[in-house]
Amino acid sequence: MHMSEPSTLTRGLTSASPASPRRWLIAGVLFIAVLSAFFDRISIAILFTDHSFQNEVGGGMGAAKMGLLMTVFVFAYGISGVLFGFVGDVFGAKRSITVGAVIWGVSMLLIGSTSSFTAMLFYRALLGMAEGPQFSLTNKLVKQWFPPEEQARANAMWLVGSPLGSAIGFALTLHIVAAYGWRSSFMFYAALNLLVVLPLVLFLIKDRPETAVAPASAAAVDHEPYMQKVLQFIKDWRFWMLTLFNTCALIYLWGLNSWLPSYLVRARHFDLHKSGVYAWLPFVTMFLGMVLSSWLSDKLKRRALVCAGSFLLAGVSMWLVIQMPDPQAAAMLVATSSLFWGAGLPPQFALALRILPARAVAAGVGVHNGLGNVISAFSPLVIGALIQSSGSFDIGLTILPVAALIGSAGMATLIRGEARQGG
Repeated sequence: MHMSEPSTLTRGLTSASPASPRRWLIAGVLFIAVLSAFFDRISIAILFTDHSFQNEVGGGMGAAKMGLLMTVFVFAYGISGVLFGFVGDVFGAKRSITVGAVIWGVSMLLIGSTSSFTAMLFYRALLGMAEGPQFSLTNKLVKQWFPPEEQARANAMWLVGSPLGSAIGFALTLHIVAAYGWRSSFMFYAALNLLVVLPLVLFLIKDRPETAVAPASAAAVDHEPYMQKVLQFIKDWRFWMLTLFNTCALIYLWGLNSWLPSYLVRARHFDLHKSGVYAWLPFVTMFLGMVLSSWLSDKLKRRALVCAGSFLLAGVSMWLVIQMPDPQAAAMLVATSSLFWGAGLPPQFALALRILPARAVAAGVGVHNGLGNVISAFSPLVIGALIQSSGSFDIGLTILPVAALIGSAGMATLIRGEARQGG
Protein backbone atom coordinates (compact mmCIF):
# COMPACT_ATOMS: atom_id res chain seq x y z
CA MET A 1 0.00 0.00 0.00
CA HIS A 2 1.39 3.43 -0.93
CA MET A 3 1.67 5.98 1.86
CA SER A 4 -0.85 8.23 0.08
CA GLU A 5 -3.52 5.52 -0.04
CA PRO A 6 -6.02 5.58 2.86
CA SER A 7 -6.04 2.53 5.09
CA THR A 8 -9.00 0.21 5.46
CA LEU A 9 -9.65 1.68 8.90
CA THR A 10 -9.72 5.29 7.74
CA ARG A 11 -11.34 4.86 4.33
CA GLY A 12 -15.01 5.88 4.41
CA LEU A 13 -14.96 7.46 7.86
CA THR A 14 -16.69 10.55 6.48
CA SER A 15 -19.00 8.71 4.12
CA ALA A 16 -21.59 7.75 6.70
CA SER A 17 -25.04 9.14 6.06
CA PRO A 18 -26.56 11.64 8.49
CA ALA A 19 -28.23 9.97 11.46
CA SER A 20 -32.01 9.63 11.18
CA PRO A 21 -34.15 11.68 13.63
CA ARG A 22 -36.19 8.49 14.12
CA ARG A 23 -33.32 7.07 16.19
CA TRP A 24 -34.46 8.89 19.35
CA LEU A 25 -38.01 7.55 18.96
CA ILE A 26 -36.58 4.03 18.77
CA ALA A 27 -34.43 4.72 21.83
CA GLY A 28 -37.62 5.79 23.62
CA VAL A 29 -39.37 2.51 22.79
CA LEU A 30 -36.31 0.59 24.00
CA PHE A 31 -36.46 2.56 27.25
CA ILE A 32 -40.12 1.58 27.78
CA ALA A 33 -39.32 -2.08 27.04
CA VAL A 34 -36.45 -2.13 29.55
CA LEU A 35 -38.58 -0.27 32.11
CA SER A 36 -41.35 -2.85 31.81
CA ALA A 37 -38.87 -5.73 31.94
CA PHE A 38 -37.44 -4.43 35.22
CA PHE A 39 -40.94 -4.20 36.68
CA ASP A 40 -41.18 -7.92 35.91
CA ARG A 41 -37.78 -8.73 37.40
CA ILE A 42 -37.89 -6.90 40.71
CA SER A 43 -41.58 -7.24 41.61
CA ILE A 44 -40.80 -10.51 43.36
CA ALA A 45 -38.40 -8.78 45.80
CA ILE A 46 -41.21 -6.68 47.31
CA LEU A 47 -43.09 -9.89 48.03
CA PHE A 48 -40.20 -11.09 50.21
CA THR A 49 -41.77 -8.87 52.90
CA ASP A 50 -45.40 -9.88 52.13
CA HIS A 51 -46.67 -12.59 54.51
CA SER A 52 -49.70 -13.56 52.40
CA PHE A 53 -47.42 -14.31 49.42
CA GLN A 54 -45.03 -16.34 51.57
CA ASN A 55 -47.88 -18.37 53.08
CA GLU A 56 -49.76 -18.99 49.82
CA VAL A 57 -46.71 -20.08 47.81
CA GLY A 58 -44.97 -23.04 49.38
CA GLY A 59 -46.34 -22.59 52.88
CA GLY A 60 -43.76 -20.09 54.09
CA MET A 61 -40.21 -19.38 52.93
CA GLY A 62 -36.83 -18.71 54.53
CA ALA A 63 -34.32 -16.19 53.20
CA ALA A 64 -32.46 -18.76 51.10
CA LYS A 65 -35.68 -20.01 49.47
CA MET A 66 -36.79 -16.45 48.68
CA GLY A 67 -33.39 -15.70 47.20
CA LEU A 68 -33.81 -18.75 44.95
CA LEU A 69 -36.82 -17.09 43.26
CA MET A 70 -34.52 -14.30 42.07
CA THR A 71 -31.56 -16.59 41.37
CA VAL A 72 -33.48 -18.97 39.09
CA PHE A 73 -34.68 -16.00 37.02
CA VAL A 74 -31.23 -14.43 36.68
CA PHE A 75 -29.54 -17.77 35.93
CA ALA A 76 -32.03 -18.53 33.13
CA TYR A 77 -31.67 -14.93 31.93
CA GLY A 78 -27.90 -15.32 31.67
CA ILE A 79 -27.98 -18.73 29.97
CA SER A 80 -30.47 -17.37 27.45
CA GLY A 81 -28.28 -14.35 26.76
CA VAL A 82 -25.34 -16.60 25.90
CA LEU A 83 -27.33 -19.16 23.88
CA PHE A 84 -29.74 -16.82 22.10
CA GLY A 85 -27.85 -13.53 21.91
CA PHE A 86 -27.26 -14.25 18.22
CA VAL A 87 -30.98 -14.06 17.32
CA GLY A 88 -30.74 -10.33 16.66
CA ASP A 89 -27.91 -10.89 14.19
CA VAL A 90 -29.73 -13.72 12.40
CA PHE A 91 -33.47 -12.95 12.64
CA GLY A 92 -33.44 -9.21 13.29
CA ALA A 93 -33.95 -7.25 16.50
CA LYS A 94 -37.58 -6.25 15.87
CA ARG A 95 -38.84 -9.79 15.30
CA SER A 96 -36.90 -11.09 18.29
CA ILE A 97 -38.17 -8.40 20.68
CA THR A 98 -41.74 -8.97 19.46
CA VAL A 99 -41.63 -12.68 20.30
CA GLY A 100 -39.97 -11.87 23.60
CA ALA A 101 -42.65 -9.37 24.66
CA VAL A 102 -45.38 -11.97 24.10
CA ILE A 103 -43.59 -14.50 26.31
CA TRP A 104 -42.91 -11.85 28.99
CA GLY A 105 -46.62 -11.13 29.28
CA VAL A 106 -47.68 -14.80 29.32
CA SER A 107 -45.03 -15.64 31.93
CA MET A 108 -46.27 -12.92 34.27
CA LEU A 109 -49.84 -14.20 33.90
CA LEU A 110 -48.68 -17.70 34.84
CA ILE A 111 -46.67 -16.49 37.84
CA GLY A 112 -49.67 -14.59 39.17
CA SER A 113 -51.95 -17.61 38.74
CA THR A 114 -49.98 -20.28 40.62
CA SER A 115 -49.81 -21.28 44.28
CA SER A 116 -47.01 -23.80 43.74
CA PHE A 117 -43.47 -22.77 44.62
CA THR A 118 -42.07 -25.26 42.09
CA ALA A 119 -44.32 -23.93 39.32
CA MET A 120 -43.35 -20.38 40.21
CA LEU A 121 -39.68 -21.30 39.90
CA PHE A 122 -40.40 -22.74 36.43
CA TYR A 123 -42.32 -19.65 35.30
CA ARG A 124 -39.59 -17.35 36.66
CA ALA A 125 -37.07 -19.37 34.63
CA LEU A 126 -39.30 -19.02 31.52
CA LEU A 127 -39.42 -15.25 32.05
CA GLY A 128 -35.64 -15.17 32.40
CA MET A 129 -35.13 -17.17 29.19
CA ALA A 130 -37.44 -14.80 27.27
CA GLU A 131 -35.80 -11.63 28.60
CA GLY A 132 -32.22 -12.93 28.28
CA PRO A 133 -31.48 -11.58 24.76
CA GLN A 134 -33.00 -8.13 25.45
CA PHE A 135 -29.76 -6.21 26.04
CA SER A 136 -28.04 -7.77 23.02
CA LEU A 137 -31.02 -6.85 20.82
CA THR A 138 -31.06 -3.32 22.20
CA ASN A 139 -27.33 -2.85 21.58
CA LYS A 140 -27.81 -4.17 18.05
CA LEU A 141 -30.34 -1.40 17.39
CA VAL A 142 -28.11 1.26 18.95
CA LYS A 143 -25.21 0.15 16.74
CA GLN A 144 -27.46 0.34 13.64
CA TRP A 145 -29.13 3.67 14.38
CA PHE A 146 -26.58 5.82 16.25
CA PRO A 147 -23.18 7.18 15.20
CA PRO A 148 -20.28 6.29 17.56
CA GLU A 149 -20.12 9.74 19.17
CA GLU A 150 -23.74 9.37 20.39
CA GLN A 151 -23.65 5.77 21.56
CA ALA A 152 -22.99 6.40 25.27
CA ARG A 153 -25.98 8.78 25.40
CA ALA A 154 -28.11 6.38 23.35
CA ASN A 155 -27.21 3.55 25.70
CA ALA A 156 -27.98 5.75 28.69
CA MET A 157 -31.47 6.44 27.32
CA TRP A 158 -32.50 2.78 27.51
CA LEU A 159 -30.25 1.82 30.41
CA VAL A 160 -32.05 4.27 32.71
CA GLY A 161 -35.02 1.94 32.35
CA SER A 162 -33.14 -0.34 34.76
CA PRO A 163 -32.94 1.97 37.81
CA LEU A 164 -36.22 3.71 37.02
CA GLY A 165 -37.87 0.32 36.56
CA SER A 166 -36.62 -0.67 39.99
CA ALA A 167 -37.52 2.66 41.62
CA ILE A 168 -41.00 2.92 40.10
CA GLY A 169 -41.53 -0.84 40.30
CA PHE A 170 -40.88 -0.98 44.03
CA ALA A 171 -43.34 1.84 44.75
CA LEU A 172 -45.94 0.64 42.25
CA THR A 173 -45.80 -2.96 43.44
CA LEU A 174 -46.15 -1.86 47.07
CA HIS A 175 -49.28 0.09 46.12
CA ILE A 176 -50.85 -2.67 44.01
CA VAL A 177 -50.13 -5.38 46.60
CA ALA A 178 -51.50 -3.26 49.44
CA ALA A 179 -54.66 -2.34 47.52
CA TYR A 180 -55.44 -5.49 45.51
CA GLY A 181 -53.18 -8.34 46.67
CA TRP A 182 -49.95 -9.81 45.35
CA ARG A 183 -51.50 -11.66 42.39
CA SER A 184 -52.83 -8.41 40.93
CA SER A 185 -49.31 -7.02 40.60
CA PHE A 186 -48.36 -9.81 38.18
CA MET A 187 -51.55 -9.36 36.18
CA PHE A 188 -50.88 -5.64 35.86
CA TYR A 189 -47.35 -6.17 34.56
CA ALA A 190 -48.57 -8.86 32.15
CA ALA A 191 -51.04 -6.34 30.68
CA LEU A 192 -48.27 -3.74 30.42
CA ASN A 193 -46.16 -6.10 28.30
CA LEU A 194 -48.97 -7.27 26.05
CA LEU A 195 -50.97 -4.05 25.66
CA VAL A 196 -48.24 -1.39 25.70
CA VAL A 197 -44.77 -2.78 24.95
CA LEU A 198 -45.84 -5.22 22.23
CA PRO A 199 -47.76 -2.65 20.09
CA LEU A 200 -44.94 -0.08 20.43
CA VAL A 201 -42.39 -2.59 19.18
CA LEU A 202 -44.62 -3.74 16.31
CA PHE A 203 -45.44 -0.26 15.02
CA LEU A 204 -42.38 1.86 15.84
CA ILE A 205 -39.25 -0.32 15.78
CA LYS A 206 -37.29 -0.87 12.56
CA ASP A 207 -34.17 -2.98 12.36
CA ARG A 208 -32.10 -0.30 10.62
CA PRO A 209 -32.41 3.13 9.01
CA GLU A 210 -32.75 3.51 5.26
CA THR A 211 -29.14 4.67 5.05
CA ALA A 212 -26.37 3.40 7.33
CA VAL A 213 -24.92 5.69 10.00
CA ALA A 214 -21.82 3.54 10.49
CA PRO A 215 -18.63 4.37 8.55
CA ALA A 216 -18.47 2.76 5.13
CA SER A 217 -15.39 0.79 6.19
CA ALA A 218 -17.57 -1.16 8.61
CA ALA A 219 -19.42 -2.68 5.67
CA ALA A 220 -16.25 -3.46 3.75
CA VAL A 221 -15.70 -6.74 5.58
CA ASP A 222 -19.27 -8.04 5.42
CA HIS A 223 -18.13 -10.87 3.16
CA GLU A 224 -16.23 -12.46 6.04
CA PRO A 225 -17.95 -15.47 7.64
CA TYR A 226 -20.13 -14.70 10.65
CA MET A 227 -18.23 -17.12 12.90
CA GLN A 228 -15.02 -15.29 12.00
CA LYS A 229 -16.54 -12.19 13.53
CA VAL A 230 -17.53 -14.13 16.65
CA LEU A 231 -14.01 -15.52 17.03
CA GLN A 232 -12.64 -12.01 16.65
CA PHE A 233 -14.17 -10.79 19.92
CA ILE A 234 -13.70 -14.11 21.73
CA LYS A 235 -9.92 -13.81 21.17
CA ASP A 236 -9.85 -10.15 22.31
CA TRP A 237 -8.69 -9.84 25.96
CA ARG A 238 -10.40 -6.44 26.21
CA PHE A 239 -13.75 -8.15 25.68
CA TRP A 240 -13.08 -10.40 28.68
CA MET A 241 -12.12 -7.46 30.90
CA LEU A 242 -15.43 -5.85 29.94
CA THR A 243 -17.19 -9.11 30.78
CA LEU A 244 -15.48 -9.23 34.20
CA PHE A 245 -16.59 -5.65 34.85
CA ASN A 246 -20.16 -6.40 33.79
CA THR A 247 -20.27 -9.55 35.94
CA CYS A 248 -19.26 -7.54 39.00
CA ALA A 249 -21.81 -4.87 38.11
CA LEU A 250 -24.57 -7.48 37.93
CA ILE A 251 -23.55 -9.15 41.20
CA TYR A 252 -24.07 -5.72 42.80
CA LEU A 253 -27.33 -5.03 40.95
CA TRP A 254 -29.07 -8.35 41.61
CA GLY A 255 -27.91 -8.41 45.20
CA LEU A 256 -29.26 -4.90 45.79
CA ASN A 257 -32.48 -5.48 43.84
CA SER A 258 -33.23 -8.66 45.76
CA TRP A 259 -32.36 -7.65 49.32
CA LEU A 260 -32.67 -3.86 49.66
CA PRO A 261 -36.34 -3.89 50.81
CA SER A 262 -35.69 -6.67 53.34
CA TYR A 263 -32.49 -4.98 54.53
CA LEU A 264 -34.32 -1.72 55.19
CA VAL A 265 -37.21 -3.45 56.99
CA ARG A 266 -35.39 -6.15 58.95
CA ALA A 267 -31.91 -4.71 59.58
CA ARG A 268 -32.58 -0.96 59.64
CA HIS A 269 -36.21 -1.16 60.90
CA PHE A 270 -37.83 1.12 58.32
CA ASP A 271 -41.53 0.92 57.52
CA LEU A 272 -41.49 0.82 53.73
CA HIS A 273 -45.11 1.97 53.53
CA LYS A 274 -44.19 5.10 55.50
CA SER A 275 -40.56 5.52 54.44
CA GLY A 276 -40.66 4.01 50.96
CA VAL A 277 -38.37 6.77 49.70
CA TYR A 278 -35.41 4.80 51.03
CA ALA A 279 -36.35 1.80 48.87
CA TRP A 280 -36.54 3.73 45.60
CA LEU A 281 -33.98 6.50 46.20
CA PRO A 282 -30.96 4.31 45.25
CA PHE A 283 -32.51 3.64 41.87
CA VAL A 284 -33.18 7.34 41.31
CA THR A 285 -29.51 8.06 42.02
CA MET A 286 -28.54 5.23 39.64
CA PHE A 287 -30.53 7.06 36.99
CA LEU A 288 -28.73 10.33 37.73
CA GLY A 289 -25.36 8.57 37.59
CA MET A 290 -26.17 7.10 34.18
CA VAL A 291 -27.26 10.45 32.76
CA LEU A 292 -24.18 12.31 34.04
CA SER A 293 -21.65 9.67 33.00
CA SER A 294 -23.11 9.22 29.52
CA TRP A 295 -22.57 12.92 28.84
CA LEU A 296 -19.15 12.97 30.54
CA SER A 297 -17.79 9.87 28.81
CA ASP A 298 -18.95 11.01 25.36
CA LYS A 299 -17.30 14.38 26.00
CA LEU A 300 -14.02 13.05 27.43
CA LYS A 301 -13.92 9.90 25.27
CA ARG A 302 -12.34 8.15 28.28
CA ARG A 303 -14.95 5.53 28.97
CA ALA A 304 -12.71 3.01 30.75
CA LEU A 305 -11.51 5.71 33.14
CA VAL A 306 -15.08 6.79 33.98
CA CYS A 307 -16.13 3.15 34.57
CA ALA A 308 -13.15 2.28 36.79
CA GLY A 309 -13.40 5.45 38.86
CA SER A 310 -17.14 5.20 39.38
CA PHE A 311 -16.99 1.58 40.57
CA LEU A 312 -14.13 2.35 42.94
CA LEU A 313 -16.33 4.99 44.58
CA ALA A 314 -19.37 2.66 44.52
CA GLY A 315 -17.42 -0.03 46.37
CA VAL A 316 -16.06 2.34 49.01
CA SER A 317 -19.50 3.86 49.60
CA MET A 318 -21.16 0.45 50.01
CA TRP A 319 -18.46 -0.66 52.44
CA LEU A 320 -19.24 2.42 54.55
CA VAL A 321 -22.93 1.40 54.56
CA ILE A 322 -22.04 -1.75 56.47
CA GLN A 323 -19.98 0.22 59.01
CA MET A 324 -22.56 3.00 59.52
CA PRO A 325 -24.60 2.70 62.79
CA ASP A 326 -27.19 5.36 61.93
CA PRO A 327 -30.03 3.95 59.75
CA GLN A 328 -30.75 7.18 57.84
CA ALA A 329 -27.07 7.76 57.12
CA ALA A 330 -26.69 4.16 55.96
CA ALA A 331 -29.68 4.52 53.63
CA MET A 332 -28.20 7.69 52.11
CA LEU A 333 -24.87 5.94 51.60
CA VAL A 334 -26.69 3.15 49.73
CA ALA A 335 -28.07 5.86 47.43
CA THR A 336 -24.59 7.38 47.02
CA SER A 337 -23.07 4.01 46.14
CA SER A 338 -25.86 3.42 43.64
CA LEU A 339 -25.17 6.77 41.95
CA PHE A 340 -21.55 5.76 41.33
CA TRP A 341 -22.64 2.27 40.22
CA GLY A 342 -25.04 3.77 37.68
CA ALA A 343 -22.27 5.98 36.33
CA GLY A 344 -20.35 2.89 35.21
CA LEU A 345 -23.02 1.41 32.93
CA PRO A 346 -23.46 3.62 29.81
CA PRO A 347 -19.70 4.01 29.19
CA GLN A 348 -19.27 0.25 29.51
CA PHE A 349 -21.72 -0.50 26.71
CA ALA A 350 -20.32 2.30 24.53
CA LEU A 351 -16.88 0.75 24.99
CA ALA A 352 -18.28 -2.66 24.06
CA LEU A 353 -19.70 -1.25 20.81
CA ARG A 354 -16.20 0.02 19.91
CA ILE A 355 -14.63 -3.38 20.54
CA LEU A 356 -17.26 -5.70 19.01
CA PRO A 357 -17.43 -6.26 15.22
CA ALA A 358 -20.51 -4.64 13.71
CA ARG A 359 -21.97 -7.89 12.35
CA ALA A 360 -21.60 -9.72 15.68
CA VAL A 361 -22.79 -7.05 18.13
CA ALA A 362 -25.83 -9.04 19.29
CA ALA A 363 -23.79 -12.21 19.80
CA GLY A 364 -21.03 -10.30 21.60
CA VAL A 365 -23.36 -8.48 23.97
CA GLY A 366 -25.23 -11.76 24.49
CA VAL A 367 -22.05 -13.48 25.70
CA HIS A 368 -20.91 -10.42 27.65
CA ASN A 369 -24.22 -9.87 29.40
CA GLY A 370 -25.25 -13.53 29.52
CA LEU A 371 -22.12 -14.81 31.27
CA GLY A 372 -22.35 -11.91 33.70
CA ASN A 373 -25.90 -12.86 34.58
CA VAL A 374 -25.15 -16.60 34.86
CA ILE A 375 -22.47 -15.89 37.46
CA SER A 376 -24.31 -13.06 39.22
CA ALA A 377 -27.47 -15.19 39.38
CA PHE A 378 -26.05 -16.74 42.53
CA SER A 379 -25.68 -13.36 44.23
CA PRO A 380 -29.25 -13.25 45.72
CA LEU A 381 -29.03 -16.90 46.79
CA VAL A 382 -25.56 -16.57 48.36
CA ILE A 383 -26.51 -13.34 50.14
CA GLY A 384 -29.70 -14.98 51.43
CA ALA A 385 -27.79 -18.04 52.62
CA LEU A 386 -25.20 -15.86 54.41
CA ILE A 387 -27.96 -13.84 56.07
CA GLN A 388 -29.77 -16.99 57.14
CA SER A 389 -26.65 -18.74 58.49
CA SER A 390 -25.10 -15.73 60.22
CA GLY A 391 -28.24 -13.82 61.22
CA SER A 392 -26.58 -10.67 59.89
CA PHE A 393 -27.43 -8.64 56.81
CA ASP A 394 -24.04 -6.92 57.06
CA ILE A 395 -22.20 -10.18 56.35
CA GLY A 396 -24.39 -10.97 53.35
CA LEU A 397 -24.11 -7.49 51.86
CA THR A 398 -20.30 -7.52 52.03
CA ILE A 399 -20.46 -9.20 48.62
CA LEU A 400 -21.57 -5.91 47.03
CA PRO A 401 -18.53 -3.67 47.78
CA VAL A 402 -16.14 -6.54 47.02
CA ALA A 403 -17.76 -7.01 43.59
CA ALA A 404 -17.59 -3.29 42.80
CA LEU A 405 -13.89 -3.06 43.68
CA ILE A 406 -12.99 -6.13 41.59
CA GLY A 407 -14.90 -4.63 38.66
CA SER A 408 -13.01 -1.35 39.02
CA ALA A 409 -9.67 -3.18 38.96
CA GLY A 410 -10.63 -5.12 35.82
CA MET A 411 -11.72 -2.00 33.93
CA ALA A 412 -8.54 -0.17 34.97
CA THR A 413 -6.57 -2.50 32.65
CA LEU A 414 -8.25 -0.81 29.65
CA ILE A 415 -7.48 2.79 30.61
CA ARG A 416 -4.02 3.08 29.07
CA GLY A 417 -5.00 1.49 25.75
CA GLU A 418 -8.05 3.72 25.44
CA ALA A 419 -5.90 6.81 26.11
CA ARG A 420 -3.50 5.80 23.30
CA GLN A 421 -6.42 5.34 20.89
CA GLY A 422 -7.92 8.69 21.79
CA GLY A 423 -11.15 7.25 23.28
